[in-house]
Amino acid sequence: MDASSQSVQNSTNFVVCPLGHVTHSFLSCDPLTACWAQLYSSCSLDKTPLPPSFMCTNSLESVPYSLVCDFRPDCSDNSDEQFCVHVPCDRERHFECRNGQCVKRQAVCNDANDCLDGSDENRCTVQQNFSGRQIVWPVVVKFNGYGQVEMIPLNSTHTFNNQSLECPAAHFQCPGSGYCLPVFTRCNGVYDCQGREDEAGCDHYTCPGFYRCRRSAVCLTRAEICDGVFHCPQHDDELLCDISCPSGCVCYGHAFFCEVIFQVEQFPDLRFLDASGSGMQAADVNNNTMLIYLNLDSCGLRDLSNVSLHNLHTLHLSDNYLNEITSQHLSYLSNLQHLSLAGNPLASIFPKQGAPPVLITSLHTLDLSRVKMSQFHMSILIPFPSIRILNLSDCEVDTLSTDDFKTPASLHVMDVRGCPLTYFPRDVLQDLEELQKIMADNYKLCCPQMLPPGFNLASCIAPSDEVSSCDNLLRSNIYRVFLAFFAALALLGNLTAFIARVLFSKMKNGFEVFTVTLCVSDFLMGVYLAIIGVADGHYLGSYLWNDVSWRRSVACKVAGFLSMTSSEVSALVVCLITLDRLLVLRFPFSRVRFSKKSGTLASGLVWVVGVVLALIPLLPPTTHWGFYSFNGICIPLPITRKEFPGHDYSFSLLIVFNFVLFMLIAVGQLLIYLSVQKNSLQHADRVTKRSSKDQRLAQRLIIIAISDFLCWFPIGLLGILSSTGVSISGEVNVAMAIFVLPLNSAINPFLYTVNKLLEKKRLEKEKRLMELLTAQLKQRAAANEQIHHAN
Repeated sequence: MDASSQSVQNSTNFVVCPLGHVTHSFLSCDPLTACWAQLYSSCSLDKTPLPPSFMCTNSLESVPYSLVCDFRPDCSDNSDEQFCVHVPCDRERHFECRNGQCVKRQAVCNDANDCLDGSDENRCTVQQNFSGRQIVWPVVVKFNGYGQVEMIPLNSTHTFNNQSLECPAAHFQCPGSGYCLPVFTRCNGVYDCQGREDEAGCDHYTCPGFYRCRRSAVCLTRAEICDGVFHCPQHDDELLCDISCPSGCVCYGHAFFCEVIFQVEQFPDLRFLDASGSGMQAADVNNNTMLIYLNLDSCGLRDLSNVSLHNLHTLHLSDNYLNEITSQHLSYLSNLQHLSLAGNPLASIFPKQGAPPVLITSLHTLDLSRVKMSQFHMSILIPFPSIRILNLSDCEVDTLSTDDFKTPASLHVMDVRGCPLTYFPRDVLQDLEELQKIMADNYKLCCPQMLPPGFNLASCIAPSDEVSSCDNLLRSNIYRVFLAFFAALALLGNLTAFIARVLFSKMKNGFEVFTVTLCVSDFLMGVYLAIIGVADGHYLGSYLWNDVSWRRSVACKVAGFLSMTSSEVSALVVCLITLDRLLVLRFPFSRVRFSKKSGTLASGLVWVVGVVLALIPLLPPTTHWGFYSFNGICIPLPITRKEFPGHDYSFSLLIVFNFVLFMLIAVGQLLIYLSVQKNSLQHADRVTKRSSKDQRLAQRLIIIAISDFLCWFPIGLLGILSSTGVSISGEVNVAMAIFVLPLNSAINPFLYTVNKLLEKKRLEKEKRLMELLTAQLKQRAAANEQIHHAN
């Protein structure tokens, strides 16, 4: 490697490839550059900046931005050149090539193709190439690039014919001859050696330390780069000769990544500019007409000036302060295909009043993600008849309005993730014959009734609703059967238990009051299940079009209110029952326990607390939560990672508060068990009939408390796991709501009945024993009396 080639390697505009040769830094990841195969792993890493590439229309090829609009098609479909708008040639000073390229007039007929299409040499006299000239050996051959060959005889210190012949640096010797040819004539497609040896073995030819031309095996020394003569077939040796990278930027040819404001007008050939976060304004690039890609994200833009950039393909204006974009603004960007306005506080992107919209037929991609708006009017797309990709993700759009305007039929992809999309016309997607993909959070957009004919359902990406389907409120017959079963048990069981205890049993103490209260609260759960079941039957087969009206109906709110009230009152009552039994067993011979009066007061307080907790989501400050309208079963259990308005309240109440209650119940039941054991061992001689009855009742109530705890514990555990990031399936939500939540309400009255029957059976057995004992005593007394009389 000579000094000149070493200087190429050390330049910041060049990189050394793994095989040792040198190329432009912007070509290091170019698939058509010999560097690419060896550097592919680093080029594919997700790091920025990297040499950016223009994607061809066929999406199969890419071209470095520095080579786009350079009058030579690099994409097989010519898409890197066909849209380009160039400055007209100055006919007095320039010659206009057939392809529109401008070259200096003195470059015409200089035996070098200054025009990439060679049109500057078409009508010129063709000179002989070097291989046909008569030259006396040994000589050093030099080309000046304009058809002139200079032959310099070697001095007397050099020998030839069976003697050593050392060619000068950057030259090679034709085998068996005295020719010393420049290294750039090696593998250049022209036979320069008489034996054609200069074009042999080119498939494996390497030139460490030399610059290697793009898409070629031609190699150059530093002296041939930027010397005003095109040595490379694609003229890349004369690129970037008068350009330096501004301070605060990372440059790859005509592609700049800049973090600061700089004098961008000094770089008229700039093709790519990523100035995100730099504070640069749109007016700063108004004279850079060759810009193809422009990124001004987070630059504090408040107004989009009428910038005229007819070559601009991609424009990023995300996270600025733009509040209005009109089609007039974009009319000066005639080739714009990709526009990002994400994160701007746009109040309007309609054409100005009184002015008809300007059609931007080139625009294919429109990114409006994170632009907060409750409604999206499809008329916004009127100026963009060729739009293919529409991104509305995280816009929180609730209403999709057509305004008698159909979505452009050219739309291929629609992303509405992060949008509830509660209201939308039935036929909003029906006319989109070219629609290929939908991404949404609302499962209803993926229902067959919504999609255009022939749409592949696998290409509609949306999480399925854990409760409902496109046709039914309850998506599964299993849900439907169990809901009806638990509703019947809760309604009939609790109603029967209530009537029996109120009409046929005397409520003598607080325990009896608590059990009646529990019957009423569990009955409310049965009413909730019945409401859901009736609604499911009513909307059977047509739920898709009634989902919103049902979830926002008074009936759904009442159902959710009853379910929440029932859950909280039941938990609090079980806690009171545990406390009451604990007092009875800890102080068996005292009156420290709930009386009928104190039990009634405690039950009333429990009802007040339960009703208030269930009523909070319906109060004016919290109505925006839509708490009981989150899903079709009207109760949002916080046991999945899916966020919803009021999630923190639901988690605090149903998970944290209830978990604390049932931990108290668990501790109370443990103390009850220990008290029963202690009383049985230490006070066996003083156990009265009443205390014995209380102990047996406490033992049986342990089963009820344990069943309540086991039903609520999974809900609490799942809620805690989901809050720590553990993924919980949405199916678990509905399973908890239908199979677990109402289970206590369904089985509690039967557990009480079993206790009552067991107690009744015990009393009847005691009665029979007493009657038998009394009869035996009477018989013994009668026998003794007879003996007495006989004596």
